[in-house]
Amino acid sequence: MAPPTRFWQAQPSRLFVGRLATGSDLVEEIERTCAEQGILAGEVTVVGAVQQAAFAYYDQAALRYLELASETHHELAGFVGNISMRDDRPFLHAHASFADEAGGTVTGHLLRGCTVWVAEVVIHEWTDVSLVRTHDDATGLALW
Repeated sequence: MAPPTRFWQAQPSRLFVGRLATGSDLVEEIERTCAEQGILAGEVTVVGAVQQAAFAYYDQAALRYLELASETHHELAGFVGNISMRDDRPFLHAHASFADEAGGTVTGHLLRGCTVWVAEVVIHEWTDVSLVRTHDDATGLALW
């Protein structure tokens, strides 16, 4: 039986906007910034492009990620993510859509290995909430 639906009340707090360095890792830079600023929970959006993409599809039957990658440049056609805590440090959980020059897209769970060409990032911190990821036996995922 599935656990009940749960919501927590959070308060909007600080807002950070920035541009990541060309050649940096998209995931690592966002997590590093959150750690440096003491951001424990929040939402993240990104507009930009990557030199290469790394993403995954979660196989619900096998309870594991199938890692995918593209070695060519892509526009970030969509990006939605959140920050929570995992293993006592800020953790970015994001899904992204990547578009190529023909308009074709690939999409999935964002992984380390996305090399930034340009990335304009918005991080909206949430306070008065504790979002800590722990293993969920039913899904095999680390969830709030």
